[in-house]
Amino acid sequence: MPKLPKDKVGAYFYIDKKLFEEFKRLCFQKHENFHGAMSYEVEQALQSWIAQHTQNHTRQLAVNKVNPQPRVFTVFNQVKEYLKEKYGYAAIVPGQQVPRVHLRDAIMAVRGLDYRTVSKWMGLFTKFKLIKWIAGELYEVL
Repeated sequence: MPKLPKDKVGAYFYIDKKLFEEFKRLCFQKHENFHGAMSYEVEQALQSWIAQHTQNHTRQLAVNKVNPQPRVFTVFNQVKEYLKEKYGYAAIVPGQQVPRVHLRDAIMAVRGLDYRTVSKWMGLFTKFKLIKWIAGELYEVL
């Protein structure tokens, strides 16, 4: 392993072989001098990722929770499929209004009958901005 420059760390990651080859090819095309190009581009990618997932307008960095976790997104897609099948929605698209009763029924069918489970999933869908309460018993799919 070569000597590390000041204020740098060495890291070893496992990534897809095709992805690495594409990354290496693009780095070589972008920078005629290949020395240090991949390190620079990885640093830029990490800075971009950190900026997307944190809030810099407060003194403390807080992780943005807008993008749903894969598990929540998967359950939400299952709920949408159930709504299409049972209630005949042509497509559940952003802006679609859905009664709370239909959402409850779909969550019960997909995840379980307990009222705490329904509350949990309704809360998660709202937290991750997949649904929004409009008025009364009406929700909007975002």
